[in-house]
Amino acid sequence: MKTILIPTLLLCLLGSCFATAQDRTSEGSWQVSVNTMEDGLRGKISNVAREIQSQGGPERSVIASVFAAAGISLVSNAVEIVSSEVVRLTTYRKEQQKEWLKMIEKECSYSDEISSVKGLNDFYAGTSSYGALDPSGINFDGISVRGMRDGKEVLYLSCHIDTTRLEHLFRHSKFYLVLDTLCFYPYECHLPNLSANDIHSRIQMADTERDNTFSYDEREGLTVGMDLVLKSSWINEAILVQDNVELGRFNMEVKIPQNTEVFVYSRKNTPESERIQINGDCFIVPRSFMPLSGGERMWGTGEYNISINFTEKCRFNLDKAKNAKLKNWHKDYVQLRKMQNKGSEVEEYFETVWKQYGNTIIKTTVKQSLTTATKNL
Repeated sequence: MKTILIPTLLLCLLGSCFATAQDRTSEGSWQVSVNTMEDGLRGKISNVAREIQSQGGPERSVIASVFAAAGISLVSNAVEIVSSEVVRLTTYRKEQQKEWLKMIEKECSYSDEISSVKGLNDFYAGTSSYGALDPSGINFDGISVRGMRDGKEVLYLSCHIDTTRLEHLFRHSKFYLVLDTLCFYPYECHLPNLSANDIHSRIQMADTERDNTFSYDEREGLTVGMDLVLKSSWINEAILVQDNVELGRFNMEVKIPQNTEVFVYSRKNTPESERIQINGDCFIVPRSFMPLSGGERMWGTGEYNISINFTEKCRFNLDKAKNAKLKNWHKDYVQLRKMQNKGSEVEEYFETVWKQYGNTIIKTTVKQSLTTATKNL
């Protein structure tokens, strides 16, 4: 297996040979008294107490900065916090990080299934008088696929029947595939897979500073894979219909070397010991039994269909020195949440406080401020 950086001219020439395949603060004095939170506010309160603890505990300066970030002003001596009721925000930060890591893990995997294959014809070129598994006249000889994204090529793949194992067609009615050509462009791939975290449209990505392009500093262990399943339907001599029967499947997974700009593989130019293998085998397509023709039994040309699943996978780089997203994970978490339209951490925080403790922890002045700040959330 070799990694090759191809000059632009050669890429253009190579691409021309490829077969085509397939979105307020109030003025005045403040009176502070302890009130029970209203039911309407319970569902809107979500993040601040944990945030306080993550910054070192319920000191007034920390509380003030958190509330200020939420658009809530605190007047000196106007707020009293019952410290025994403050949520342990260091624990919450760990929970946030776990949630962020789950989102990151989802981003590291992409798959897409193609169930409609262009140019799908009969498996055999003509009928047969020899039997249902007569391999003569086979039309099928593997597949060629090109993957595009935003008008740019991501992948080109071509595979054919393994001609070194043709005896299996006659001895076992099976065939094998070999990979002839693979061209993969990592920087055009579908990773990170934002849709895995319910981020589907460009509108959701428009207001974020997050870099959503593929980066080897952030992702490692990149692989591209393919799973191919061949099925067929036919009728036998007993007039029994076999419907959509799986005859075989093939799969492969190719490791893309780190920092590769363009990965190119050619079976012809690769030593046998380094060749990429396509695993699996498949029975040849049975021909359907046909009505007698002039007293001679006949079998048809073989109906079949193919489904293909392509995958791209990687691992998140756990080296903080290289991976800025890991080093600043909370900033990335907030950006992802914003892209999901999940709302602010302030909403989450208060909801958590109420659910976990069920007690009034903030006096009247704070409650009124929060009601004002969150009534439209």
